[in-house]
Amino acid sequence: MTDTGFNPDPAELARVAPTEVDDLWRGGIHVRGIVHDENADAYGGVSGHAGLFSTARDLAAFAQFMLDGGAALPCDPQEPGSPCLRRRDSGERIIDAGTVDRFTARQAPGSSRALGWDTPGDRSSAGDYFTEAAFGHTGFTGTSIWIDPELDLFVVLLTNRVSPTRENGRHVSLRRMVHDLAAQAILDRAVSPRPGSPAASR
Repeated sequence: MTDTGFNPDPAELARVAPTEVDDLWRGGIHVRGIVHDENADAYGGVSGHAGLFSTARDLAAFAQFMLDGGAALPCDPQEPGSPCLRRRDSGERIIDAGTVDRFTARQAPGSSRALGWDTPGDRSSAGDYFTEAAFGHTGFTGTSIWIDPELDLFVVLLTNRVSPTRENGRHVSLRRMVHDLAAQAILDRAVSPRPGSPAASR
């Protein structure tokens, strides 16, 4: 991952989407290249809950790594559709597969939460077709990543719902629709609504 980190270099601002016009914390500036979250900004832009900047391509490489159980497998960036950022002729295990399973499993009955991840629930941002094996994460500014090992599918969605203001909730239904359409586009296997999802009860 070459474009992921905290506090982007000001020379890279042209590649960074602006977020909210902040009248409350930053005196009316259109936030760009600094973390949107006010608490994370107070910490200097580096926090466990906000402030990480990335690109769709970097996140695709990360999602593939998670699909591969924490291994960076051999890959060729010239291969069509490959999320590979640079050629890798041999694989390397970075995280034990059991650790990936532990972090992406529900942690308590009655909760959809895993460790740092969410899993599909009744009105999940994953939509109705991602399976019970899926895990994902959403961001306040409209970003999301959902990964489904059973479907061998991931979706990275980088919307900008707080520009120019956070008074926009249209990303909620958009996320569900995009994830449903991506899952339904799978042609080499049957894809059905997840049991308990709104689509399954229709």
